[in-house]
Amino acid sequence: MKFLKPGPELAPLELQAMSEVARAAAAGLTRPQRAMLDAFQRLLLQTDLDVDALAPIDPAELAKSLHVPVEARQLIRLMAALCVADGPPSLAQVDLLAAHAMALGVKEPAVQVLRPLAKGNLLRFRIAFMRHAHIRIYLRNTRHILGGVLPMFRGALVAGGVLPEDTELVARFRALQELPEDTLGYEFFRHCTNEGLKLPGEKGGFPLGALYHDFSHLLAGYDTSPEGEIKNAAFQAGFTQEDDDFFVALFALVIHTAGVNLAPFPVPKLPGRIGEGTLAWDWLHALERGAAMKVDLSDGWDFWEVVRLPIDVVRGRLGVVPCQSAPRAT
Repeated sequence: MKFLKPGPELAPLELQAMSEVARAAAAGLTRPQRAMLDAFQRLLLQTDLDVDALAPIDPAELAKSLHVPVEARQLIRLMAALCVADGPPSLAQVDLLAAHAMALGVKEPAVQVLRPLAKGNLLRFRIAFMRHAHIRIYLRNTRHILGGVLPMFRGALVAGGVLPEDTELVARFRALQELPEDTLGYEFFRHCTNEGLKLPGEKGGFPLGALYHDFSHLLAGYDTSPEGEIKNAAFQAGFTQEDDDFFVALFALVIHTAGVNLAPFPVPKLPGRIGEGTLAWDWLHALERGAAMKVDLSDGWDFWEVVRLPIDVVRGRLGVVPCQSAPRAT
């Protein structure tokens, strides 16, 4: 996913559009939306404007100035993120989002996916969302790693406990604990142990094609708390290079800050979580860090080739830039 910073003439216009979408929320412009708008200003737009004083902007007027398709789509996606900043979106927000997408000529699936959520039709929303979710990537990677559809299904049956565990695969992962402590492989084994995660090949273990998710946690330095999952999902969306890359970030936002659980297990519910502390800035920074990567870890990345290397060496090879702390607000 690209991370593009608009020029000084365009940035205020984009902020007008985003602020209007934020104000159209059912509760108006609340703390979570303000936190996201502040992050957008400081890290992306490089502006310092009073969002309460901004006038609405007609979608057609914005379209006269915004001509780069990739940048236009980025704007629509950030608007979609604003729509789920403090609970499910309102219909007014989704209508504004759709109007801007149409005027800019942007075909972003998130626009239509959010509409049933705004209407309160959760079943239809879940079905629509999962058509674009990263589960497809997990399955594709697992099929590629294991060498076909049948081995992929066998791996799923092992993970589900229907078939006995894959002792050879489990042993290969357990051997990682014998590596030096600064290596990626050792850190991965310790991560699984500390988080109580089953190893691949064990009952309940992650499928091989999804392991890049946990390697992303390690490489980016994000923990597995709800806040860490929000940041890690943005990091993944940044390095993912396919049409539905934004849905990786949106998945975590819907769960952890809109309060709509899409996961197959219970998660702590806190609508508006993105407004806590510096999380909004950290989320956008994670997206920027992921977009700066040299490698799409979700597309056939072979972690076995680098597990014996020091984790900082792997970060350097992949282009993982250091994580920065949010600057103090002025």
